[in-house]
Parts: sequence; C-alpha cells; structure tokens
Amino acid sequence: MYYVYILKNPITHEPFYVGVGKQDRCSHIPREQQHIVEAIKFREGKKFKYPNRHKFYTILQILDAGLEVEIEIRSRYETEQLAFSEEISLIAYYGRSDIKTGNLTNMTDGGEGLMNPSSETSLKRSKTMKGRPSPLCGRILGPHTEERKLNISKAKKGQPSTNKGRKLGPSWNAGLTMTAEQRKNMGAPKGRIPWNKGLTKETHSSLAELGESISRRSKGKTAHNKGIPSGKKGMTYEEIYGPEKAAELKEKRRLKKIEYWKNKNDPTA
Repeated sequence: MYYVYILKNPITHEPFYVGVGKQDRCSHIPREQQHIVEAIKFREGKKFKYPNRHKFYTILQILDAGLEVEIEIRSRYETEQLAFSEEISLIAYYGRSDIKTGNLTNMTDGGEGLMNPSSETSLKRSKTMKGRPSPLCGRILGPHTEERKLNISKAKKGQPSTNKGRKLGPSWNAGLTMTAEQRKNMGAPKGRIPWNKGLTKETHSSLAELGESISRRSKGKTAHNKGIPSGKKGMTYEEIYGPEKAAELKEKRRLKKIEYWKNKNDPTA
C-alpha cells in the first residue's frame, strides 16, 4: 500500500513538501517522519549527498518555535505508479519554490527518479559525475543483430577453452603424509567441553523448570521503550528528551552497569 503525504506549516497550514510513502517499509521510521529526523541530523553535522537545504531549514524553524510539523495523508493507492501520479499532480498544483512557481521545497516534479530537477541539483550532479568514465563507454547498446552475432561466432571459433591445455600447479598437500600422532590428534575432541556433558535426566528437568520460572518472572515487565511514540523509535536520547534529560538518563544507565559488574565480580555478594 502506497500513500501520498503533505508536510505543512502548523501556523499557516500551507504545504511546503509533497512526497510518497510506503506502508511496511524496511525502515521502522515512516517516510514522512524521516524528513524531520534528517533535518535534525543535518543540523548536527551529518553530510548528505544531495541535501535539500530549503526543506531542512523550514522544518528546523518549525521545531525551534516549539511546534510540530503538520502531516496530512492525502490519499492511499494499491500501486506505486498511481501514488507517483498523484504526487506529480500536487506538486504541479502547489508549485515549486526553486523554479518560482509556488512555495513547495520539492526539488523535482515528483514521480520515480529525478524528473525536471532544479538547476542547483543538476549542477551538483554534474560536478559529482565529472571525470568519471561512463559505464557504457565503447559498448553497443540494444539487442545483437544477426550480423553482429555472426561476427562474434567467427571470432570465437578456433580459440581454445579458458582452461583447456592449461597447466595447473600441484596441490598444496601433494606428496604429504600424516603421521600416526597427527591422525590421532585429528580424531580428538576440540574446543570446549559441552555444558551438559555428564548431566543426568533429573538435572536436565530441573534446569528446564528453572528456565520456565525465569520466563514467568520476566512476563509483565515494562518494556524499555514503553511510552515513546512510534514515530520517535530509533532516535537518540538527545532527539527524544533533549540534551539535559538525555545526560541524566545516560548517567543512570552508567551507574547501573557499574553496580551490575561490581556485584557480578564480587564473590561474597
């Protein structure tokens, strides 16, 4: 299932970005929420290949004002092509800021791939690709013609196989023989002794009961990420709670680890 979403300014309710998302995508962050995460990471210094600075600055201005980006799910479609068609229509309707036709921060006309990119995007791509040889350089594109097939067949005729007549070197263990001691060592058990070696059936059953009791005790415990909205899962402490609260939580976590290892390494505990 695909859907078309619109990012809006919460004060004016004017759209500033149109995009296409997909349900059950590989990333646990929805596509419309990922723009906000990327904007925060952009301010923290993360490098993007083709950053949409206008979109990032618009999102950051909203967040700095203590507000949240308004997200509208416009429509849902069964196929990706229908969602792209709706995206193209909306971008054409609202207009793009980079080509002076509207207020959207989109850098293309929408759809799959880069359709009608802005001059800034085209210049960046041009600088990136300069000096690189084309992967199609010297290749004849399209299906083989009968004449070309015949020329390839004539060129291959009479040529020996890749490995035919090739002298291969001797195997690394050619001529080597193992002593009786080496054969004995190969058959000897290696590595650690199995943890359950020598245990009786009674011991196995008691261990199984112990595992069940531990499982019962763990049931009903509060999950570590309970209370965090789904859109914020996968984000850092600083992004969720802010720098002060994040530092406090990290310090508590550090003290818990120190106490755990102290009790574990203390034989008298």
